Amino acid sequence: MPKANPANRRRAERHETSKAIALVVESAHQQIASQAFAVDLSQLGARVRTSVRLEPGQEVTVIPREGKAYSVPSRVIWIQGLGLESGTEAGLAFLEPQAPASGLWAETHVP
Repeated sequence: MPKANPANRRRAERHETSKAIALVVESAHQQIASQAFAVDLSQLGARVRTSVRLEPGQEVTVIPREGKAYSVPSRVIWIQGLGLESGTEAGLAFLEPQAPASGLWAETHVP
């Protein structure tokens, strides 16, 4: 697993993006799919903006809107309300690290 950089305390380098994604959220009786936007990405997680109510610890699935069709199981680590119009920002930890060549990184990752 990547080690933290002492300068910023992050375990993996983040890359800013504005990528449309879908979030699939498990609720008590159903699955809810919602449009969201990835604000930044790393191999270990993402910061997303969504209108769906999320809770820390909740499992969600990230599905890229572009590129290969596949899903990325993730867990909500933190949430921050931005207001009614802006929705919520959430930090997601991928349950499996994502390779830079994955579809989630398409047109985002800069080597």
